[in-house]
Amino acid sequence: MKRRLHLIALILFVFCFLYDLVVWGSLPLLPAVGEAIVVSANREAPLAATYIGLGRLIDGAVPVLQSFGEGVMTDAIGAGFERIRGDSTVAIDLIFNTTWNAQHRWLKTMYWATPFLLLLTAGLWTRRPRQVRAFGRR
Repeated sequence: MKRRLHLIALILFVFCFLYDLVVWGSLPLLPAVGEAIVVSANREAPLAATYIGLGRLIDGAVPVLQSFGEGVMTDAIGAGFERIRGDSTVAIDLIFNTTWNAQHRWLKTMYWATPFLLLLTAGLWTRRPRQVRAFGRR
């Protein structure tokens, strides 16, 4: 099991990264608040801006993923749409400082899990057990 920890962490990282790309990439198409959040993310949250930029490509190619991402974002931050419309400059602050429901908590967890899992994967990969060979192969 110890041999495969870096692979498990890598699989979890890829899953979280793809989830973030799909969900955050659909953000620009949310009605009335999407562009305001994108502008705020570009100004204040480089990680979110990266997810949005890369995710647009995936969501543009596969419409099913885009509709999934829009549904997740609407469920997660729908309670804050009115506040975001009122003051779009604090959109990212509203998304990350308050928790409106379980879906929103999951969105924030996946957002921060991706960089953590990347570092964990790199650390486990450098510490993975290696096969020691006393004599060369023949």
